[in-house]
Amino acid sequence: MTSHRPRPSDARLAIFLVVVAVVSATGLGSAAKRAGARSVPPNRRSSGCAVRPAAMPGSTDKTLTSGGVERHYQLDIPSSYDGTRAYALVFGLHALTISYKVIPSLSGFADMATKYDFIDVSPSGLLNGPAPYWNAAPVAENYDVMFLTKLLDQLEASLCINTTRVFSVGMSNGAQMSSLFACRLPKRIDGIAPIAGVEFNQPCDRRPVPVIAFHGVLDPIVPYNGGGLNSVTIANQNYYHGTLPRGLPTPTGVDESMQRWARHNGCAVRYMEQRISPEVRKRFWPRCKAATVLYIVDNGGHAWPGKPQPAFEQMFGHGTTDIDATSLMFAFFFDHKT
Repeated sequence: MTSHRPRPSDARLAIFLVVVAVVSATGLGSAAKRAGARSVPPNRRSSGCAVRPAAMPGSTDKTLTSGGVERHYQLDIPSSYDGTRAYALVFGLHALTISYKVIPSLSGFADMATKYDFIDVSPSGLLNGPAPYWNAAPVAENYDVMFLTKLLDQLEASLCINTTRVFSVGMSNGAQMSSLFACRLPKRIDGIAPIAGVEFNQPCDRRPVPVIAFHGVLDPIVPYNGGGLNSVTIANQNYYHGTLPRGLPTPTGVDESMQRWARHNGCAVRYMEQRISPEVRKRFWPRCKAATVLYIVDNGGHAWPGKPQPAFEQMFGHGTTDIDATSLMFAFFFDHKT
């Protein structure tokens, strides 16, 4: 294990349209002793713990009006839920062009349901034609941040949620939205897991937030060194159409974004790096107020580690199976392990 200063990647990267699915969480089944099922202090149980009758388990498609616009989301409540124990809440934010409706079936999170008690919510961004997208640009008044905040309010009011275990995960555009969500709601978001899209955009100057990120050095969609389909580019293409607010910061590459998260989270300046496999490095910052970890896939493309899509590799690049991002992020969220 060695200590390093931040350094840029020398990868030459291209830009393509993203059609890779983001991951979301779906909780099924029950176990006698599972992470996330422990006793929760009364002041950390949401007001929804008093709602009777409790919400029925199952998967339902729902709507919520935000900013005068009807928004959609899918809610997955595990069969073990009875409204008496406070469950974690996991936001699963889709990638650009990917429907929220397919997220649970593509997630791979069902395997985690035997170990953790959580409720999954898969919201949808707005549509530009048939393609859903997130406005993850760091604008002052961001309608998607307002939507997700209102959705969180509603879920905590109607379900028994552990308010110290609210997490957001996503890939690509969903990773960018998770990053912004944590910056804007640091007192309510308790950890994020951005895959192929971590960003740190000001303003982001309040409570530290645990971050576990994953990125391929050869990602052709959201390049490791910056550019490509970053949050500002996506927002401009789908919503602003050349009318971006003045002074909007340009998202940086992965190294600088993670270094900014490390500073924000009160970490030491020098990071440590460990070789996990011939193609995967684990980078982490010591002495953090909130854990800050990055898994780097040296020859990796725009892919979810552990869940490769061979049919997409020619366009999106290599997907490693040396690590499983799903298992790692859940251990990070629930067990404080990386």
